[in-house]
Amino acid sequence: MTAKAPLEGDRISRAPLLPDFLVPADKPFFETPRWRVRVLVYCSCGVYTGTLVKVHEWIAAPDAEAAIEAVRAYGYTDAVRYEVERVEEG
Repeated sequence: MTAKAPLEGDRISRAPLLPDFLVPADKPFFETPRWRVRVLVYCSCGVYTGTLVKVHEWIAAPDAEAAIEAVRAYGYTDAVRYEVERVEEG
């Protein structure tokens, strides 16, 4: 006999349940701003304007410069460029 997958909304654990919404809508979930940092590398050949290397999501930092410094710690070379965008909740 094959086991059935639980129906959507079924709870497997018998532990106390958390509410579906952890934070009221009028309060932000995160205390510090969140940033999306795109890491781009540029080719000197003139063919490409920029190639996306990686996108780092939800970086917690007080400002864009701090978000870049947090991503720079991953060990990227000086040949990359960073584009920063603030991520809003909701």
